[in-house]
Amino acid sequence: MLPEIIDSLCSMEIILKDGSYFEIEENDVIAWSRTYKDCNVIHEIRAAAEWCESNPSRRKTRRGIRRFLNAWLSKAHKLKGSPPIFNAGTSHTEIEESLNDISWVSDSEKREISKWYISSKGFYYLDGKKYTEVYGSKKVVSISEKKQKNRSKNS
Repeated sequence: MLPEIIDSLCSMEIILKDGSYFEIEENDVIAWSRTYKDCNVIHEIRAAAEWCESNPSRRKTRRGIRRFLNAWLSKAHKLKGSPPIFNAGTSHTEIEESLNDISWVSDSEKREISKWYISSKGFYYLDGKKYTEVYGSKKVVSISEKKQKNRSKNS
């Protein structure tokens, strides 16, 4: 693992306002990793480098780049790392649940919103549970269906 990290450091550099590059040193990454334990420092440095690449008018000077990186890492640390959708540790299920959750909707609107989710997605989440029925509807099962289910379970 350590050789891979060191190899990735060799190519880490950030473009500066004057067009030159600031090379990330191994000692800096080690120090930042100790300080900002709740985020992936290498990932965040790469994200900051991409941001500088994409925002030429807002690039930093050689004098201001360390302050910029410190602020970037501090923010990532406070947010407990990168946003979940980009964090490799986040499962597909967690992302799906958060995108299809209707707990934010007022109780009076949950039925209509749940109908939309059922018709477009086939499901929705509420309080951590996945539903395939419209909010507030109770599935009515006839006695004969219930008996038939029980017979198939016992068989």
